[in-house]
Amino acid sequence: MTKSPVPIAIVGLGMVADGHIAAYRELPDVRIAAVVDPRAERTREVAEKLSVPGFTSCEEMLRHVRPAIGCVLSTVASHRPNTELLANAGAHVLCEKPMTNNLQDALAMVQVCERNGVQFMYGSSYRYLPTIVRARELIASGVIGDVVLIEERGVTGAGADQFTPMSSAHYPEGTPGGGGFGMFDHGVHLLDIFPWILGSSIRRVLGRGNYSGARMSTEYAVLEHENGAMGWLVYDEATVSSDMPWEGLFASGITWQHGLGFGGDPGQWLREAASIRVHGTKGALRIYYYANRMFLCLPSSTREIIVPAAAAPTHFGRQLQTFVEALRHSNDAPVGPATGIQALQTLLAIYRSAESRRWEAVER
Repeated sequence: MTKSPVPIAIVGLGMVADGHIAAYRELPDVRIAAVVDPRAERTREVAEKLSVPGFTSCEEMLRHVRPAIGCVLSTVASHRPNTELLANAGAHVLCEKPMTNNLQDALAMVQVCERNGVQFMYGSSYRYLPTIVRARELIASGVIGDVVLIEERGVTGAGADQFTPMSSAHYPEGTPGGGGFGMFDHGVHLLDIFPWILGSSIRRVLGRGNYSGARMSTEYAVLEHENGAMGWLVYDEATVSSDMPWEGLFASGITWQHGLGFGGDPGQWLREAASIRVHGTKGALRIYYYANRMFLCLPSSTREIIVPAAAAPTHFGRQLQTFVEALRHSNDAPVGPATGIQALQTLLAIYRSAESRRWEAVER
């Protein structure tokens, strides 16, 4: 690949695309060459804002534009067909999480990329959040000792009447799915990040996840890592948080998705500010990954760990930049499809464990 800006296509213009686009526009090595979304009005709006051509299908776009990289941000159910179209046209693929919600489609995506000699990068964007990167370093240094428990809890919402699940366009009715901050659409991040920051894979799982079109219930997963550390995830978006202001975290002023996302105005209390807790034999970490703050808790003190001021959505830009650099040096994608498949296999094992009511081994 040349040193001129790499032409990319944004395939899928849902809410998350706003963050990706904002981050990509800051990269001198990248040029947004086209945008794609089946909603004509949304496509026209974004295309005009970026002064690029817009299309209502990936197939149509590829008849007019030849991107070096296709950034697949579309509905989960469309990840496979869009990946196949891009790969068959010779474009490398950066695909948002989760790859799919079934293993057959995920394997087909890998095969089509291999057959066409293009790279597939899995969208493990949390690996580019400053707090997550720093937490991994601290854990490896031994400052909190051996990790015994790592957890995230997401109990949010304004009650069952106000809850809106992800549409069947994302997760076809009757298949694994749920809400935007549930096990499948959000928990997949943690099922990748937990073993990554611990340096130890997940061995067995026990839990329950929601299905698209079915009545939503509390989702949970108990995770057993190879090093003995236990993981815990619990999500429920159809109830109301019981967190109090004195228990939470105030916004750092980082805004995303038109101010509706992971930040807010300075001084605003964030109910259920997303965080990971890591407990070790010598200390603990509290990681507010979207607010870009982290605390080290020792028996005698608690102090904030200062991290680079580069929170969401800039992590999307760092992710794409590493992909561009890898391609320029003819290297494999920094986070390949095996990572996405592993996270998917862990998710599916959680669902199987609910059906059998027993621990389920995770395939590797």
